[in-house]
Amino acid sequence: MAKPEVVDILVDIVSQADIIAVQEVRSAGIEPVEQFMALLPERYGYVIGPREGRSNSKEQYWIIYDTEKFTILAQETWVDETDIFERSSLCVYFQSCGSFDFIIINNHIQPSNTAAEIAALPEVVAYYQNLWDDPDVLILGDFNADGYYYDASHLVDVFPEDEYYIIITDEYDTTVAESKNTYDRFIITSSAVEYYTGNFGVTRFDELYDFSLLSIEPKNVSDHYPIWAEFWNHPPGAERDDSPHL
Repeated sequence: MAKPEVVDILVDIVSQADIIAVQEVRSAGIEPVEQFMALLPERYGYVIGPREGRSNSKEQYWIIYDTEKFTILAQETWVDETDIFERSSLCVYFQSCGSFDFIIINNHIQPSNTAAEIAALPEVVAYYQNLWDDPDVLILGDFNADGYYYDASHLVDVFPEDEYYIIITDEYDTTVAESKNTYDRFIITSSAVEYYTGNFGVTRFDELYDFSLLSIEPKNVSDHYPIWAEFWNHPPGAERDDSPHL
């Protein structure tokens, strides 16, 4: 928040989305979150999870959403009884202004324990599908699911094609670093596919904004590129041309 050029870019990016899932909120206090929210259009609200982590380095999950399009029906941090996760998932059940209600599971997978944490995510998915009686789940965040941390070919074993659809696959570079790794993922349950428009991407903000005119570098904004996906907000079978997008 002390770097206005960084804030301007982040506000611009966030203001173009309906829901934004953020990882790695490291501030000990809530003030930076509140300061950022005050710069967004008034229609945005947010939820933030508890400070998580086994060491002194704690992080929170943060979800920003358009209150004119969504209502939160329930929210909970996964109760990790077997202590698999360094940072337990933040799970939020959204009711939309249309017919597409869904659960978001926001994650930051620990790099040193990627295989075990990723393998445990379907248990989290199944729990909240049963708890909130809705099959539509969006699992997303920084999975560290590539490079030295994880054999990306195993992702389809954890999320098989008959149960899930992996939107952000291995060919997409989601990090600002020179290495081309797909650390960030967007995965949906098969029941949610009918609402998925097929539009998705990685926001290369280092190409969208002219950093030659700024005193900052892209890595000052983030070391990851935002990933995104678009969904229909309509009754199944309705005419999609006139249906609003999310």
